[in-house]
Amino acid sequence: MPPIDPKNAPAHKTTIMNPIGQSGTKNLLCHCESMNIYQEHFFQNEVQQRFYRFTTDCYLFVLDGQAFLQNQNQECTIKPNQGVWLEAESNNKLVPLSNQLNCLLVKVRGAPLDTPFNEYMRVQSTGTANKSLTASNNNQWVLSEHPNVKIEVELLPEQHNEPLHYHRFAQQFIVSLTDTITITQPERETTLSPKEGLLILAKSKHKIVNNNAHSAQILNVYSPRAKHDKVLVLGKKHTPT
Repeated sequence: MPPIDPKNAPAHKTTIMNPIGQSGTKNLLCHCESMNIYQEHFFQNEVQQRFYRFTTDCYLFVLDGQAFLQNQNQECTIKPNQGVWLEAESNNKLVPLSNQLNCLLVKVRGAPLDTPFNEYMRVQSTGTANKSLTASNNNQWVLSEHPNVKIEVELLPEQHNEPLHYHRFAQQFIVSLTDTITITQPERETTLSPKEGLLILAKSKHKIVNNNAHSAQILNVYSPRAKHDKVLVLGKKHTPT
């Protein structure tokens, strides 16, 4: 299956044949060389528990609702805008604690890690991550330091209009967490409502616009990780950052 064409955005509308319950759904948001991203939405009265076991590492991020997560040795509770890494080949049980649960599953593709990684089953959020500034002076919180994937929450100020840019190697999946935002590309403009996502392919020029009179939060997923990957488009000159 080839990577999803951003022209079909919002990507979340591509549904795969794997219903979770009578009213629950599992959607394929992103399928590319380095990661798969799914969205799962189900109701507590239909799905009392879910079991997850993946051949590669997987990041579970809650969009709405609350759940209890347990594996052989650890357990935790995850709430909206919090995420946690599930280790490859581990058995994990998820129990919804709210009437409905809406979550993302970022499945890393590729060979298992050959270096130690200690973030499994550790809840990550803006409350636990270090805050820093982007090149556009936006606040950002890097939720994960996984070697293959960068996951961050970014706060877009009101009337924010970032410079046109692209990423040389990484593919970026953007999810609007709180408000309607716009993704502008030379050939089209895409509006994302809250909880909608869009895949931006590597080398694809784009910018994120927040036309609201208040700040907005977004989730960025980059894979593969690459240093100095962002390139600003300044006329005919390209400036790595």
